[in-house]
This record gives sequence, structure tokens and C-alpha cells, in this order.
Amino acid sequence: MFFMKHAPAVDRAALRVLLLSAFAAASIGMPSPAGAQHPMEVQRLSAEGDHLKALVVFELLPRRILTTDSRIAAAKSAWALGLNNKASDLFDAILRDQSLSADTRARLTLSRGILEFQEERYSEAALFAEKSISLLVAASPLRGRAYLLWGQSLSKERAFAAAEEKFLLALSDAAPADKAEVCFALGSVEVKLGKYPDAERHLKAIPTDHERAPATVRLLATIALDTHQEDRARFWIEKGRSDYPDAFLDSWGDYGLMQIELSRGELPSARKLLQGAQKQFPASDPWLVLMQAALEDAEWKQAQEGSRP
Repeated sequence: MFFMKHAPAVDRAALRVLLLSAFAAASIGMPSPAGAQHPMEVQRLSAEGDHLKALVVFELLPRRILTTDSRIAAAKSAWALGLNNKASDLFDAILRDQSLSADTRARLTLSRGILEFQEERYSEAALFAEKSISLLVAASPLRGRAYLLWGQSLSKERAFAAAEEKFLLALSDAAPADKAEVCFALGSVEVKLGKYPDAERHLKAIPTDHERAPATVRLLATIALDTHQEDRARFWIEKGRSDYPDAFLDSWGDYGLMQIELSRGELPSARKLLQGAQKQFPASDPWLVLMQAALEDAEWKQAQEGSRP
């Protein structure tokens, strides 16, 4: 998901090592306790992408002068460094502030949900998403992202019908820049639900230069194969190989092309595809194994039909 890139969690001990290393590294110009006296410095460093320095300054500041904005900046810097546990603790501390506006609380709650998603705690992520939505009284891109998180969490738990419902709500609220990601998520679950026309419509709305485009082409090929549209399937597989070669390096494309040949009874072409794949991929390749099994099954059926009187 576009705002859910996985960052490896680092525990508190690792954070202490990082901070101590930073204090010792005079060459990178770390501030001294005497020089770290203003919380706005945390915000500045975090905004400039200097996340380790931002955390060091934050830890040096007296707790009594920390502002909400500096705490949020520190949480974001911890998150950017992959310190998910630290970020979660900081966000939780901020959320205990009863003076937060509903919009700020909703944003921070959504951030907490994303962190839970990254840690693969999908039930918790869904709860945070639902809570974030409850704080938003009107449609907004923020609410769209919360619905997206909720749907992604449900999808991870294989509750595809419920996920589809959340994705449709996300699509209604999504900012233009977010719509392609929502369409991909929606199309993906609709494929799993067998709602192929809806899935195809949503997937085709994704721009060809979007980061999800290669996976989208693969899904469109899958739909065509599942619905026995052989010419369309061949078109999408060949398009994927020509337009997104790095995403089509495995033997899945050969497997798809074999399915097309077998559906047409073209066993010699299927054998040729298998022979080509065997030269490119190891014997343990899962798609190659499926290709071998599919060809053996087709040959057995042909032999059975030939032996009938």
C-alpha cells in the first residue's frame, strides 16, 4: 500500500545504541544538551529528513518544554528510521492529550493503525482505522485513507467481501493522487470474489505509469485466463513482458501462455513452452512445476480419449 511500506521494527535497546552512537559521532555535528533547548529544532530536523538528529535533540530536551508538534515530529522521525515501537509509544503518548483537535487525533490514530498494519497486527490496524473514521464527520481524503487501511486489514484476514465494502467507501473519499491505489486494492479483492467485470473496470482505471501498473497487468491477464478469453490473456501477458520486463522475470507468463495453448488443444505448442521454460528456470520453480503437471494432465486426457472405441 502506498502509505504502508514495511519498515522493520527496532526495539528500545537498538534505539539506545543508535542514540549513543550519535552522541559519540562528533563528526556529524550532533547538538549538546546545552544547545538543544528549543522543541522547534526537532520539527526542523524531521522536516529536513535528518531523523536521527531529530530524535537525539528530542531526547535531550527537558520533558516540560516539549510541544505536541515536537512530539509528533519525533514520532515521525522514529517511524522513518524503522523504530516502529518507539514511534508507537510516542504516538500513544500524544493521543493521551485531551486538547487535540478531532482532525489531529484522527490523523495520529490513522498513523497508529498503519504502524499496526506494518507489524502485521491486522485486527488492531482495523480498529485504529475505524476509530479514525469515527472522528471525521465529513468526507475527506483522510477518511478515504482510513477506509483504505480498514479494507487492507480486512483483506489480509481474508474477509474479502467486507474489504470490498471499505474500498468502495475509500474510493468515494479518496484524493485524486490516492485513487489508483484504492482501485488496485478494490480490483484485487474483486478478483478474489470472482467479480471479474467490476475488477476489470477498476484495474483499468490505474495509469500505466503507476507503481501498481505491473501487478495490474498481471491481474488483468489472470482475469482473462479465468474467464477463458485466450486472446485477451495473451495480450496482457505480452504487454507485461514488453512494458514491465522486471516484473515479469519469473515463469508465470509461460504458465499463462501454456494455459492458453492447452485450452485450445495445442499440445505441441504447450510442450515447446515447457521446454523453453525448463531452460530458463530451476526445476523447483513453482510455476514450472505447475506447467509440468498441467501438460501431463492434458496428455493423459488425450491418451484416454484416443483409447476409447
